[in-house]
Amino acid sequence: MPLGRIFDDVATRAIEFNLGFVSRVSVNKDTLSQQLEETQPSQMIDLKPLNTTLPTIQRKITARPLFRGISDSITRGDIVLFTRIAKKFYYIGPLNTFNDPNETYSNFYNSKLESRGLYLKDEIEQSTGRGKEYAKKTVKKLQKRNNKLDLYSDFGYGPSKHSDMLLEGRHSNAIRIGSRTKYPLLNISNNNNSIEESLSQGSLISLLSNGSLEENFTLNSGFLLSADILTENDNPLFKLNLGNDNTEEVFDYNYGEVQSTTTFDQIIITSDKITFDARDPQGDFTVSSRRNINFGAKNNFTLNNQGNSVINSGNIYLGVPAKSKKEPLVLGDELRTLLLDIMTILQDSRALVQGVPIPLVDDSSAPMFQRIQDLINKLQPREQDDTGIYQDGNTPFLSKHHFIETNRSTNEG
Repeated sequence: MPLGRIFDDVATRAIEFNLGFVSRVSVNKDTLSQQLEETQPSQMIDLKPLNTTLPTIQRKITARPLFRGISDSITRGDIVLFTRIAKKFYYIGPLNTFNDPNETYSNFYNSKLESRGLYLKDEIEQSTGRGKEYAKKTVKKLQKRNNKLDLYSDFGYGPSKHSDMLLEGRHSNAIRIGSRTKYPLLNISNNNNSIEESLSQGSLISLLSNGSLEENFTLNSGFLLSADILTENDNPLFKLNLGNDNTEEVFDYNYGEVQSTTTFDQIIITSDKITFDARDPQGDFTVSSRRNINFGAKNNFTLNNQGNSVINSGNIYLGVPAKSKKEPLVLGDELRTLLLDIMTILQDSRALVQGVPIPLVDDSSAPMFQRIQDLINKLQPREQDDTGIYQDGNTPFLSKHHFIETNRSTNEG
């Protein structure tokens, strides 16, 4: 055969898609109605071709998803398109029969689509062909409605608007790859029952490039972080950022606002409970910011670790009023040295009796020398090991677990 004829056959060969009714779905290693060659039958289906005038006797076909790595959610009663390539059947779908993420059953179902005796009547819904235990839920398809951030005029909004790319699950979860005009956004939402993503229900990870949080989400009463929401027992002076220098003492809720600033990229993660865990023995959890890092809690803030805790900071203030520097912390070793000097002075002191110095005594005339010496022994400097680390000493008021740095010199600021 001439080489040109081979290329002609390849170029002109058509792939035909036909309509099929899904009768069974494999979600794991359970075997379908036919013996399968595949060792991983997940999301393969049994379907009944519908391109025939005798659907009640048409044999069932086992088909696999057409696209590698991308498979839509599918259930019994759905309608799909299928084709045959190299003696294997493939499908795409289900068809979006009702434009509803949860409702995708055949909109022309009747009992003739079923083989006789395949399913008992108490296993399926007679009106839809779905399984009776199918998890039905009222789910609203996500919409795009934000005229303010879309930045279109009344004239241009109609012909110039565009929709977002949406990946929607059956039960209130979705990924939105979209934009506000030319500014991209990416939302990952779960358990969201609204027509758009929400900061107040379910879980949300949102990557924004234009507009504040309030401008990007429809909010009835404005957005507040949970630490800043006041209740009747709260101190109204408490704010998440209280104590920051040279900035507002509250969280910047208008960050990235279109009317007052240039565009900013920002991310918000919100849910009822959030857990971060770096589980590898060599893995670290790192938080970095070129400005401030703010932690706020409505109740308690707890820090636990089995190793060392090092706070390397220019100044440390325990409580906002401490920023006045009225009550500084005491350096333990400096205090020890001062007390040692005092006790040494007392030990070296003598009283003169007829010109003869005698040691100090207490009110019972007992000499105080030994008592002072016992205190001096407890105030002796601690020794250092070969690496320069100070060892535990005998001074009881020096902590063995908590340490602070020495004062900086005047030249260090």
